[in-house]
Amino acid sequence: MPAIGFKYPEGDTITFEDALENNKLDINRMGVYPTALREMAKQRDPDRKPSVTELLNGTCQSYLQRTTEYYLDPQDLAFSLAGTLHHNKLESNADETDAEINVEGLDITGIVDLYDSQTKSLIDYKNTGSYKAAQVLGMEFFLEDDPSGAVYLRSGKWGKKGSPKKVKRFWSNPEKADFGDWSWQINMYRYMLESTGNQVDSMYVQMTVRDGGILAARDRGIDRNIYLVEVPYIHNDHLLEYYRDKRDRLLDALESKVTPEKCNERETWDGMKCKKYCEVRHHCPHVDNRDILEGK
Repeated sequence: MPAIGFKYPEGDTITFEDALENNKLDINRMGVYPTALREMAKQRDPDRKPSVTELLNGTCQSYLQRTTEYYLDPQDLAFSLAGTLHHNKLESNADETDAEINVEGLDITGIVDLYDSQTKSLIDYKNTGSYKAAQVLGMEFFLEDDPSGAVYLRSGKWGKKGSPKKVKRFWSNPEKADFGDWSWQINMYRYMLESTGNQVDSMYVQMTVRDGGILAARDRGIDRNIYLVEVPYIHNDHLLEYYRDKRDRLLDALESKVTPEKCNERETWDGMKCKKYCEVRHHCPHVDNRDILEGK
């Protein structure tokens, strides 16, 4: 039982049918036009094989998304929608034989954004924030005197009143790069492509930074809007062990109809996902509803 409708900002709900077919949607209250809601409402078969991206989530989250009726908050899906439209536009300009490739392995499915058969390269498109971009690039900085000669007008974190003002100088340190789940996702696509006879010599993530150019991004060392970054290789032994374990845990839970244990700290972003961003947080037995943040 996938999602069945939308949630208004005030908290009350409306089904997909009433919102999109029966003209009962209050557009002004929802604050989102139906064309965008239709894209958000697209659902996948709950009896489908597990997907690569699904298995990157906590097993409890994936289980509840397949077995529980819940409502989507369009505000939570805004950046996801932007990412989908971004993907579609880029893929429309690619060779149709190389873009949006459906792949499979270990009874797990996936969709490769782009495979360049000429260079034997796998490319995955990401629409992300500057915080994540800085992690992927391994951005570090040191402080040096402001070349303008400016001084601090009052004492603060980096200097005393009258001392030379400091500015950040950034560099990308590959040893500090943290791709998080992206590396596991893209390496699994590599394995699936190779399993079908496609050679993969390199893997890249192309990041479009949605807050690129603003002060917060520059303060993290992100001074461009698009980056192409090579993804490190994960040995197949580790890769397949991870995905087999996640696949089996989800399928076992679906067969036994027993809710899995609580998602781990990495899967819940140290608990923040449970408080605000997980679509099924209200149905999770491991989440205290008093901890859920609404509209914050």
